Amino acid sequence: MSLRQDLLSALQSYETTWCLPTASYQFRDISFDKSAVVLFRDFVHDNAKCFDRSNMPGHITGSALVLNQDLSKVLLTHHKKLGMWLQLGGHADGHHIAHEVAMTEALEESGLKGLEFLSYERDIFGTTKAFPPIPFDLDRHLIPANHRDAEHYHYDVRYLLISTTPDAPIVSDESHDVGWFTFEQARKLTSEASMVRQFSKVEWIKKSLKL
Repeated sequence: MSLRQDLLSALQSYETTWCLPTASYQFRDISFDKSAVVLFRDFVHDNAKCFDRSNMPGHITGSALVLNQDLSKVLLTHHKKLGMWLQLGGHADGHHIAHEVAMTEALEESGLKGLEFLSYERDIFGTTKAFPPIPFDLDRHLIPANHRDAEHYHYDVRYLLISTTPDAPIVSDESHDVGWFTFEQARKLTSEASMVRQFSKVEWIKKSLKL
C-alpha cells in the first residue's frame, strides 16, 4: 500500500477541495466529483498493480490540461490512436506519482520547455498552497480493444499546467496535430463530456481569479 499512498493522499486533497459545496460553483454536479473519488479510491485499494499497464481491467494514467498564462487558451493534441482532440497525458507505466506522470507526458507531447503547475487553491478555496499539486479532475473512461490490449479502463488523474514561455508546441509521434485554442474553438473541436467539463472548470477558475 505504501506506493499507492501518494495517490490516495492526492485523492483526499481533491475531495477536500473540489467536493465542497461552494456557492459559486454551480455549473456542475458536485456529486459527480464525490462519486469519482470513491470510484478511484476503491480501485487503488483493490489493485496493488494499479500503476502498471498490464493491470487489467484498468490502470492509472496521468494527464495535464495545459493553459497559457492568462488562462484564455488551452493546448490540445489530436490523438492518433483515439482520433480525438484531448489534453496531454499517458500511462503511469509503474510510476506511482501521478503529477510527475502528468508533467512528463506534457513535456514529451508538447515540446514546450516552461511548464508549471497552476496553484489556484489558496485564492479560490482559501486553503494552503499545495505541493504536491492537487488534481484538477478525475475521469474513468473506456479504451477500446486494439491489436495489443483488450478493452480496459483508464483511471485518469488530471492536473492543470501553465506554459510560462512563448514557445510553439511540437507535434509528437503520438499525435496528428497539436495547437492552442480558445475555449470557444475547443468546444467546436470536441463535445466529449470530460473535455467540456474541464473547459468549464477552467473558466470558473479564471472568473474566480478575476483574470
